[in-house]
Amino acid sequence: MKTTRKISLIIALCLLSFNHSIAQITTTTSDIATFTTVEKNYPDSAIDGYNLYVPKSCTSTSEAYPVIVFLQGGLGVGGDVDVIYGWGLPKMLTEPDTIDKDLRKLVTDTFVVIMPHIEEGQFYSNEDAIQTIIKEVATTQNIDTKRIYLTGLSRGGHGTWGLASRIPETFAAVAPICGGNHGISDYQALAQLPIWNSHNTGDNRVSYNNSERTISRLEATGISFQKTKSIASTNYKKYNHIFTATKSDSHDAWTEMYSNPNVYNWFLKYRKE
Repeated sequence: MKTTRKISLIIALCLLSFNHSIAQITTTTSDIATFTTVEKNYPDSAIDGYNLYVPKSCTSTSEAYPVIVFLQGGLGVGGDVDVIYGWGLPKMLTEPDTIDKDLRKLVTDTFVVIMPHIEEGQFYSNEDAIQTIIKEVATTQNIDTKRIYLTGLSRGGHGTWGLASRIPETFAAVAPICGGNHGISDYQALAQLPIWNSHNTGDNRVSYNNSERTISRLEATGISFQKTKSIASTNYKKYNHIFTATKSDSHDAWTEMYSNPNVYNWFLKYRKE
């Protein structure tokens, strides 16, 4: 975490009501938001805590804020819970001055962001813990539980596919990035959700074929994906199902995704009935 943020609460121990387990909580503040790290064990789960980003404009009297649930990549597995801030969307939240002015409000002042951490394994087998975390946040923050969006990169991309197929009722839209289909349990259920999948065609870490195969299986259920070659060129207003295949040999498909307003505006189109 950035040392320039004012520390308002270094460490606290509290009893969270959902499963009565002790959590260690660290809270820091910036001019625009509150950052909270919760270290807590969840029953039958590899999740050992989560990070929470809440814009200061999200208050008990404001309109309820939509939520992005962000799933980390493999480099963040194990170790400190707040290691997630090292890359992707979480890194952007801690470094708002690096974000283009036109994008900054969308990234820093539009969503509450929940960032679970796993000590081992995969996200997609932790659906009960994910739902518990969302409930915990809903008891303390003014969030709109009908506008929860799920996204993740690499291992978190696998997790996004898997969790969305297992608990589709939880999410209004999902955006898996450079992941695979290992955790998908129900393609028919998954196909009911708006999906924006991004994967570089020459990915040197997770094969592009993973996403291509997943899209083909989803299209076999009767839906159709709009195929695009970049996030910026995508007509996000028109399509509910998008597959962006950028020509690149890099594993990093997330920088393009999270650095463009299109994906955030696409999320905001959706609300659970």
